[in-house]
Amino acid sequence: MTQVNPIITTPEEQFVVGESDLAFFSGYACRIDGGAILFCRSGAAEVSVNQYQGHVCRNTLVLLLPGSILMLTDRTEDFRVTFCAFSRDLFAEAAFRLEPSFFHALRERPITSPPHRIVEGASIWFQMAAYTYRDRNNVFRNTIIKNRLQNLLLESFDKMQRFAARRPRTPETTTRQTELFHRFVTLVQAHSSQEREVSFYADKLCISTRYLSTIVRTVARSSAKEFIDRSVVLEIKMMLQSTDLSVQEIAYRLRFPDQSYLGRFFKKHTGESPTEYRNMRK
Repeated sequence: MTQVNPIITTPEEQFVVGESDLAFFSGYACRIDGGAILFCRSGAAEVSVNQYQGHVCRNTLVLLLPGSILMLTDRTEDFRVTFCAFSRDLFAEAAFRLEPSFFHALRERPITSPPHRIVEGASIWFQMAAYTYRDRNNVFRNTIIKNRLQNLLLESFDKMQRFAARRPRTPETTTRQTELFHRFVTLVQAHSSQEREVSFYADKLCISTRYLSTIVRTVARSSAKEFIDRSVVLEIKMMLQSTDLSVQEIAYRLRFPDQSYLGRFFKKHTGESPTEYRNMRK
């Protein structure tokens, strides 16, 4: 039986609330157009959100920003989540008051295991969201869910800030370096499908490639080139799994010289050729 993406919205259905085992994303990298909040009810799974990988178990929260690439690399038979999926437009309206630092924090750590009292609050929030979702005759339905989403995002931002304030500062990372790293991550997400050289991102940030490499290694414990390449590999995986494009067409779209070059690049980073990767996941 063909699995269906449960966290998808339409112009007519701006938000969706439900429960799922997320089998659609098992071994399948898929970019979600809108965003979603996932609350694990049972079981466990290894979850990848863009370049972040984490363990999800009971009471874990996952907050997916619009455009995130989601994949489950492993999950137990009893893995279940309650979810609220929302359109890109609805998210933009709900998040307009939030500072850029909130989105930076979510990109760095989209998977969290909150304390018990926050778990209780999340359970109540999902119950209220589900009630609004079922109340289809309510003329203010979309406005209410937008306000509920905004409240959850503001609560999350508040807890992130307070938690960050309690953490000891790492002396090797300055505020300036952290901000440059966040800007680098945003640029990579926007341009890595077309630009793979460190110099491109250094120029955009008006810093030297050496300084950018130092920042990325300090914050992310990897080189800037490795960070960019991981993003490109993720994009290739998503296109191999989510589209019918040939390897040659993917190479053209991602500005590789030819499909052989893309094949060597992909195999170097994954141990498989693009065709092997695609066939193994059909």
